[in-house]
Amino acid sequence: MTTLNVRTASSPPLDPRLVRRSRAVRTYLAASVVIATAMAALVVGQSWLIARVVSEGFERSGLVDVVTAAVLALAAVILTRAALGWLHAVVSARAAARVKVQLREEVVGRLLDGAPHHGARPESSHVVTLLGPGMDKLDTYFARYLPQLALALTVPAVVVVAVFVADPLSGITIAVTLPLIVVFMVLVGYMTRDRTERRWRAMVRLSHHFADVLDGLVVLKVFGRSRNQTEGIAEVGERNRKETMGALRLAFLSSFVLELVATISVALVAVSIGLRIVEGHLSLMTGLFVLVLAPEAYLPIRQVGAHFHDSAEGQAVADDVYAILDDQDVAVRRTVAPDLGGATIVVDDVSVSYPGRTTPALAPTSLVLEPGRVLAVTGSSGCGKSTLVDVLMGFVAPTTGRVTVRAADGTTYDLADIDLASWRSRLAWVPQVPGLLSGTVAGNVRLGARDASDDEVAEALRDAGAPDLSPQREVHEGGANLSAGERRRLAVARALLRVRRAGATVMLLDEPTAGLDTAAEEDVRRALRAADVTVLVVAHRRALVDDADRVVPLVPAGMAA
Repeated sequence: MTTLNVRTASSPPLDPRLVRRSRAVRTYLAASVVIATAMAALVVGQSWLIARVVSEGFERSGLVDVVTAAVLALAAVILTRAALGWLHAVVSARAAARVKVQLREEVVGRLLDGAPHHGARPESSHVVTLLGPGMDKLDTYFARYLPQLALALTVPAVVVVAVFVADPLSGITIAVTLPLIVVFMVLVGYMTRDRTERRWRAMVRLSHHFADVLDGLVVLKVFGRSRNQTEGIAEVGERNRKETMGALRLAFLSSFVLELVATISVALVAVSIGLRIVEGHLSLMTGLFVLVLAPEAYLPIRQVGAHFHDSAEGQAVADDVYAILDDQDVAVRRTVAPDLGGATIVVDDVSVSYPGRTTPALAPTSLVLEPGRVLAVTGSSGCGKSTLVDVLMGFVAPTTGRVTVRAADGTTYDLADIDLASWRSRLAWVPQVPGLLSGTVAGNVRLGARDASDDEVAEALRDAGAPDLSPQREVHEGGANLSAGERRRLAVARALLRVRRAGATVMLLDEPTAGLDTAAEEDVRRALRAADVTVLVVAHRRALVDDADRVVPLVPAGMAA
């Protein structure tokens, strides 16, 4: 499971990774600044018109034409502000949609590329939660928080300048009290951010727990333990509910605090204006103009604080997204695509350690895969045999050591520099848990060679010890309707077809005969001997080990030390 990244207190209000990687965000920010500046100017104009309408109505009630013109202009300003607000909302929604599409495509693309990673792979339930409801948090991030952030950067500045020109004392008062809103917003933001991140983690834990229960539901029902899981789901769900309600409660309380500070600040301006109007030191129109305009200086900043939880949710999602993308960026540097026919593969002192684990998953290991030879890797469970296969497949990047490939012409390449598509086009792989897709047996076998004929598919199934497995048989997702032995033989058939039709020259087999009877195992052994390619086989069964040209025993990392 990918670990959630907890941001530090210095996290910027706008995630710079979104700006760097998304053209939609850059366009949106530019449009937001332009719209926000126009709205700030309209705020000043609206306040001036309101002050004029009221003052003219009281002081010179006979000037109907002047008042009427001001009212019409005020209506035009209000309608223009509404139109700009609608445009801002449209731009925000489109930016959010484009960013979500881009991030989803990048995450899915990187996961499908299977580029080497340096940590644990994200679980499927985490990816589903991240790309589904997680990405939807970016809607509120773009639709609420960022628009208010743009307004908070432009409106107060324009308002303070306008007020200072009209009444310097009120301008100084607003300029001095505005930072109080910012200070309280930052204090509230710290608490909101931490609570929101805890809520996101609680939702991810709930999705993991629920997915684990569903995966093991058959086993739980067989042993009569399925009902006991309802308590666990209820407990995790209750924890998620409490975190959600806590985040909402804090958001409401933070809004109240910011409203209170803003109200007190406006009251200071109002008292000063009222006293000076009574004493005749300030005109009614100027006083009304400043009094109407003053709250507009505090409103955008206040709303930024109120919507800070939207920022925390959006950036928590962005942290998880970029944890996946940044961990996979090593694939971008792979540009070498050599001819790998007849190549020798050298594993030189390779070890693998995962973050958060004290014991390496694979102790330092060295071995050589020679062309056309069979090498068997043995050892107890947990010593890193499957991890070694993952390294050779390019799924995991070595923590120490390296894997090199010596081509037939004598040129040596580092596996870290070889294009993954070129490398994997030469590999035929049977994982410890074969991956099967919904469809037919033939369709799953043809994953090894898409243009294979029916006869070639049937031959591969026969050589894999599965002559009775009909190519037209339906396969459920994950091979749920097949036995463990049938899934294993189907995967072996797929690997054999890849060697025969797709030009694979290296077979990486992780327990290819596990769950097979003696006759089926003999068919697989015979097919491997006849393949005449480089083979690395992870094996516990003696028959496969005896067929190997060389045997490399692995030991657990603790014993190796």
